[in-house]
Amino acid sequence: MRNKLMQMAKEPLIQFLIIGACIYGAYALFGAPDEDTVDKTIIVDAGRIDGFIGEWQRRWNRPPTRQELDGVINAFVRESILYRQAIAMGLDADDPITRRRMAQKLEFLTKDIALLKEPADGELEAYFQENIERYREPELITFSQAFLDPDKREAATIEDAENLLAQLQAAGEPDPQTLVAGDRFMLQSYFSEISELDIRRQFGSGFSEAVMQLEPGKWHGPVLSGFGPHLVFVYSVQAPPQPVFEDVRQYVLANWQTRQQETFNADFFENLKGRYEIVVAEIPVDRLVGAKVKDEVEAAPEPAS
Repeated sequence: MRNKLMQMAKEPLIQFLIIGACIYGAYALFGAPDEDTVDKTIIVDAGRIDGFIGEWQRRWNRPPTRQELDGVINAFVRESILYRQAIAMGLDADDPITRRRMAQKLEFLTKDIALLKEPADGELEAYFQENIERYREPELITFSQAFLDPDKREAATIEDAENLLAQLQAAGEPDPQTLVAGDRFMLQSYFSEISELDIRRQFGSGFSEAVMQLEPGKWHGPVLSGFGPHLVFVYSVQAPPQPVFEDVRQYVLANWQTRQQETFNADFFENLKGRYEIVVAEIPVDRLVGAKVKDEVEAAPEPAS
């Protein structure tokens, strides 16, 4: 008998009936919506129809046929009716997904409103001056490196690095075309006018930060990377020119607009927040991380004097 019921439950018709029963049950549970609160008018105006046609054109690279447009309109009407009925029945209440999506949609709308604001005369230039370092090109460094393979040299790696460093320092500035020192390495030994970001991508952040601090004109080391120790000779560090506003105006405008969006959203939320009474229940601190440790420290006996 049980197996037969299980088989019946898998039938599409039975599943449809169960879903229908759940919907009607929810309708009965929440009660019939107040007729006065349900907007019974679904308007599909010329602007919306134009939007449907434009969206179809962008998606399919051709205008819709009359039958296709009727299908889009019918789908919109169906969605609108079901949405309004669901709201009237309170099906959106305490639904975290619906609540999150509605909140996100409101945030998107406020962002769009903030983009309508144009900077006043001189405002964009002032923002540029306040954040000028943001638009400065990175320093470019030219250096050579000699690698010592820790897998090959094992415990003698650091001592070998110090001995090789003394030899290289005595030899002076190396010729990048003829420099042969250290062990075989997967990357080249000479890097010309490379940024700290590019060095970081190849050697890691620790190596790149250390190399950018080295004094040009001499050998340094060992400088560690994820591969092992390196000896480094810095030829030059090229400072970037002062950024010019007109050259980066579009980037400045985009950053300024982002700042306006953030400010507008923060002000908008604080204004809305002031209209609500916010009540937060007492926090069960004993269930939070760190509470047990704190209780143990407070309960520990004082040391005898």
